[in-house]
Amino acid sequence: MPSYVLRPRPPRLLAVAALAILVGACLLGVGLGWGPHRFGLWLAATIAGVVGLALIVVALVAMRRRRVHVELDSHGYAILGPDGERTGAWGDVTRVALSRQRDKLALYHGENRRTIIAHPAGTADDEFLRLRHEIDRYLDG
Repeated sequence: MPSYVLRPRPPRLLAVAALAILVGACLLGVGLGWGPHRFGLWLAATIAGVVGLALIVVALVAMRRRRVHVELDSHGYAILGPDGERTGAWGDVTRVALSRQRDKLALYHGENRRTIIAHPAGTADDEFLRLRHEIDRYLDG
């Protein structure tokens, strides 16, 4: 049973977090160089470091929650993503379409129902292309 995990890009928040940690480290270095009587610099360094670490945790949790897991087998598919879980049978799929940007795959079940697999990074990568080819293989076979 093939399984695919579509991951989002790292958010820009990670760059802000790295900058906050860098500023905190610089302030700590300056504070240590000026002696133990620079409590304000030490406090600012600690706050910047804690804020940076908190931003990293927030960014990593956000990335994990935006992942899309797709499992395929001979009977159908199961998709688990930020919008919930969707399942379907290959026998019900009448058409497959890829968006112009190549970041969304639509599985049509007649005229009234479709299941969209959207890559959370907003662009197709090798994993998404393998998923598309595997879906085509199940529908052709």
